[in-house]
Amino acid sequence: MRSHRARAIGVAALAVLLATITGCSSQTLRIFPMPKQQTVAVGKSVVLTCQAEAPDTALVSQPQWRDPKGLIINEAAAGTRPEIYTEPMPAKQLQYLYISSITTAMAGNYTCEATYTNMPLSASVVLETFVAITWTNANENQYATKGKNYKIMCEVKAEPAPSVDWFKEGTSIVSGGRYVIHANGLLIINVQESDDATYTCRAVVIQTGELAERNIKLEVYTAPEMEERETKVEIKEGESASITCKARGKPPPTYSWIKASTRENLGTTARFGVDEIKGLLTFDRVEAGDYGKYICSAVNQAGHNETEIEVEVLVRPRIFELFNTTAAENTEGRLECKATGRPVPRISFRKLSNADRFLNGPNDDGRINIETTSRQTGDQMESSAVITVSRLNRTDDGLYECVAENEGGEARKNGHLTVQFRPSFEHMNNVPVWSWNAQPVNISCIAESIPNATIKWKFHDYDLVETPHVRIYGSGPISYVTITPIDASLYGTYKCIATNALGEAEHIIQMRQAFPPGAVVQARQDTITATSVSFNIVGPPEDMGPPIEAYTVQFKENGNFDWNLAMNRTWSANSLYIVENLRPMFTYDFRFAAINRVGVGSWGAPVTVIMPRRSPPEQPKWRESLSSESLIHGKYADRYELQWKIPADNGEPIDMYDVSYCPVLKVNGKWQVSAPSDCVTEELKSFEAISYEIRGLRPDTRYRMHVRAHNALGFSQPAQLYVQTALGVERSGFATPQLLSSGAIIGLALAGVFICLIIVDLLLLCFRRQGVIATLCGRRVKKHSDDEAKLGSLYGWRFPLPYCSTKPRAPPSPAPLPPPVKLVSTPTDEKEPLKDTGDDGMKRNSSVEFDGRRVYATSGGPIIGKNSAV
Repeated sequence: MRSHRARAIGVAALAVLLATITGCSSQTLRIFPMPKQQTVAVGKSVVLTCQAEAPDTALVSQPQWRDPKGLIINEAAAGTRPEIYTEPMPAKQLQYLYISSITTAMAGNYTCEATYTNMPLSASVVLETFVAITWTNANENQYATKGKNYKIMCEVKAEPAPSVDWFKEGTSIVSGGRYVIHANGLLIINVQESDDATYTCRAVVIQTGELAERNIKLEVYTAPEMEERETKVEIKEGESASITCKARGKPPPTYSWIKASTRENLGTTARFGVDEIKGLLTFDRVEAGDYGKYICSAVNQAGHNETEIEVEVLVRPRIFELFNTTAAENTEGRLECKATGRPVPRISFRKLSNADRFLNGPNDDGRINIETTSRQTGDQMESSAVITVSRLNRTDDGLYECVAENEGGEARKNGHLTVQFRPSFEHMNNVPVWSWNAQPVNISCIAESIPNATIKWKFHDYDLVETPHVRIYGSGPISYVTITPIDASLYGTYKCIATNALGEAEHIIQMRQAFPPGAVVQARQDTITATSVSFNIVGPPEDMGPPIEAYTVQFKENGNFDWNLAMNRTWSANSLYIVENLRPMFTYDFRFAAINRVGVGSWGAPVTVIMPRRSPPEQPKWRESLSSESLIHGKYADRYELQWKIPADNGEPIDMYDVSYCPVLKVNGKWQVSAPSDCVTEELKSFEAISYEIRGLRPDTRYRMHVRAHNALGFSQPAQLYVQTALGVERSGFATPQLLSSGAIIGLALAGVFICLIIVDLLLLCFRRQGVIATLCGRRVKKHSDDEAKLGSLYGWRFPLPYCSTKPRAPPSPAPLPPPVKLVSTPTDEKEPLKDTGDDGMKRNSSVEFDGRRVYATSGGPIIGKNSAV
């Protein structure tokens, strides 16, 4: 029994031993990642997984981790995340180890432990750390200043320590010259603009094989450098102005302005504006005190610079003093003009009636002198000028203009120099004053003087006393006397005496009694044609009365002895004395009389004239005074217009004009027709023609042109003219003349419109019984019906047809015819013909043009003429 139990215990023990041997080979802990030694960069996150492997994992306890110090690493509390913690997964018998950011202190041996049927299991891993390449001071954008030393910073941190090298735009840089490689950067000596580039800082850790590059953009800043510009500028007072300051630099500089004298920042000063980006200084309403020096400062990261600009304010001159002055004739007069401005105003004078200015210094042979001075007054300059006139005369009186000018503008002001002088009557005429038939007259006296003169009158060297027939008005400087000469004692010499502080003057006026003119001294025949005659008249002396104003003539046929039946003509004095519309081959008697304001003088001795027989017209005369042998240069190359006066017809009316022209040459000083076959003659079938345009002429050619007048008795002598056409291109022809004038075209257009209106009115009449024609026809029928009703005409049975219809109506039964009645209209519009009433029939006004001069004449009535007076 005891052996059997022993045997059983042995068997069991063997079985346990076998089981133990077998378990040692099949249960274990594995750590992932698998390497037993791992290297991790400082700052990296690490996760390690511990997994149990066994035939029956349920017999394995939950694994746990121990740190290099042998301390158990706990799980993270809910809601926390420490630097190192574990996280189990019981279902899979896993245990995670999390290291959020590994540090050098965390390096070491980490062990994972568990038990399997009370058999301990363990596994471990060694974590080693290293420092990766880290850029601790290596900004990717760095800035250097031109002309200075600069180190491009590139500090690298790594364990093991890295090696660093440099590249510029891909080209390797070695120490030497202007480059020095330091452990923490690249030093550039005396930076230039060419150093502006991209640099590469490369770090290599040989032990780890780590490589890193940092591209650094280096910008080279340059300090502001002022651009050249004018150091002085000019601005005008009262206007807006601006000054620009420019500087070159990198980065672009900002600007500020200050005024040198006050050191005030103009960016914050009223009336000024500063553009910090553009460097623009603006003035709002420039003032005179704004002149002076201004400083422009340009600043950037590389430095600053400044420039000084002098500002000159142009102040327009202002004349603040110019007083009127008064001086006596033959003394000295002076005007002083003062003006301010900036720069100093230049002052000059001129007499307002003269366009030219006086020169500084002596003028008019030293009689007029101008002196100028100037001085500083505050912010502006003051100028003064004095014009001195010696030996003053009356022509020096008047307005003098002071002109002050500078670069800012000009100012003008007038001052009056009054020249006092004694009374003068130099503008009074000495024409006698005439009166007749006790007509009242005025004798006037106007005294020129400064100051004004007082006037008194004398008659026959005695003071003139007012009476009912003598009235005095005014005592100076204008005075006049009204005289009614009821008897001869009031005719005579009147004296006007004017007096002022400088002297006295007198003026004598003769008052004479006037009479009609005497007889005409001579009337001589001048030019005679078959129907007209002109005279030269020598008038009577004018001692006894006013000037001759006109001449009158009476003329009659020689066989008629009664001058009361004579015809008459009146001409204004100094006109053309011509009588027209006479009959050829008749004898006429003429007598002449002069006319003045008093009346008609006595008739002179008769002059007998025998009229010549009828003949061809007189030679035409050119409208302009042109010599028949002189050469006229025309304005056009292909045409010339002839203009002439209508000549006397010598008893037969002019019925046409003959115009001819021939090319001519001048040979030995005489004009000759170059080619008779080229002569052209044209006829003007008009007796009123006074001009004609010759066309088709050749350029730069000389022509002889004739105009002849024609009547039933033949041609007149030709009016001759030589003309040279202008240079130009000869034309092959002329445009076809217009068939209709503008007036004819307008007339045809109006006629067409009128016809259209008539057609429309007829259509309205036929279809609508409306329109003008319908209205007129209705009125006429109504009037005809009213007349028949009044007269009881036998046609009263006819009913008027509406709208002028011509279709008769059926007549009623006949009735006895009354006696015919004749309608007679009242002659309200008839007038008797004009009758010749003897002398009154001769009173015909006429106007005659003779040789281009207009003469007005009248028969038996008041004088009519250009200069006539009644």
